[in-house]
Amino acid sequence: MPNRILKESICRSDEIDSLSWFEEVLFYRLIVNCDDYGRYDGRLKIIKNTCFPLKDITEKDVEKALNKLSAVGLVRVYEAQGRPTLQLVTWEQHQNIRAKKSKYPAFDNTCKQMYADVGKCSRNPIQSNSESESNTNVCSELKQSEPAETPVITLLLNTGEEYPIFKNDIKTFAELYPAVDIMQEMRKMKGWCIATPEKRKTKRGIRRFINSWLAKEQDKGGTNNYISRKNEYSDRLNELLQEDRSDIK
Repeated sequence: MPNRILKESICRSDEIDSLSWFEEVLFYRLIVNCDDYGRYDGRLKIIKNTCFPLKDITEKDVEKALNKLSAVGLVRVYEAQGRPTLQLVTWEQHQNIRAKKSKYPAFDNTCKQMYADVGKCSRNPIQSNSESESNTNVCSELKQSEPAETPVITLLLNTGEEYPIFKNDIKTFAELYPAVDIMQEMRKMKGWCIATPEKRKTKRGIRRFINSWLAKEQDKGGTNNYISRKNEYSDRLNELLQEDRSDIK
């Protein structure tokens, strides 16, 4: 296996900065385990045992980390030929390819996308600025396959366009940042975009902006009183369910 390449720009990457230490370590260990085409077995057990043979971690830990890596556009995980396969995005632009054929099937329109939607691509942190435009066609192809639905909320971009946030986006963010009231923070972001037009983000950078905002809220302990409000709601729901069961008896 040839030596793998990491560029210094990885130290200033918004995507990498939004990761936890474990998520970042997993990303680096995937780099040294992928084949010459940036692909690897996507099964959680295989990834856990090959990337962390000496660490006491669970498959659930790996699954959560892969979800985050997919959300920020660093990896794509898809099902091909009945088996999960992992692909590092823009791999071929930065690594030496010596093998004539990959060990794993490539992603195409017949594959089932797993984890977060990599169609909302962001720039890979190991690529240079001049290379980032090469992702445009891949992103466009994936976006064309997205089902038409009404967005939950929109954020203004620097072009004046409104960037849509869908239900699946909210669900993904809620899983990644459980202590954060996602909709409340989205409304704050919307207000910020309206109040500071000179600082609005590009279509390419808006996902990094969202993840960075939510990650900071999570690191600060989450949205004020959000956990207690969730627990109160859960307790009240359980009480109502208990009352319904007693009525049945």
